[in-house]
Amino acid sequence: MTNFKQGFTLIEILLVIVVIAALAVAIGIFIDPLDKINSANDSKVQSDISQIARAMEAYAVANGNYPTGAGPLVASGELKLILLAPAGYDAYSYAPGGLSQSVCGQQKSKKYTAYGILAFAWCSISGKIGTVINCGDCP
Repeated sequence: MTNFKQGFTLIEILLVIVVIAALAVAIGIFIDPLDKINSANDSKVQSDISQIARAMEAYAVANGNYPTGAGPLVASGELKLILLAPAGYDAYSYAPGGLSQSVCGQQKSKKYTAYGILAFAWCSISGKIGTVINCGDCP
């Protein structure tokens, strides 16, 4: 009569752990969670800049000129609150105001930075909104 033991050997268990770890690392690299977070933050920046642009246009129609920042937009009721850039992003930049205005926010996801695009902006001069290389540029 032979005695057979049920179960796995230590080598088999270690091999399974190594394979699972290798798959986890490969999936983590393929998915790139940091870029997914940056992509979501980029979407927030684009949404915020679009809202600010609409509020700027409405303010300019009502007052004859553009405000110097977001404060007057909130005071006039065009925005409910001052929109802030996501954590880790540069603050939204505003031009001086007056007869023209621009608003710009940083972009960090690879789908933009891989092509040298570092910002999302709106300019009253062109009336356009979109991606730009630097915040001083108009789309």
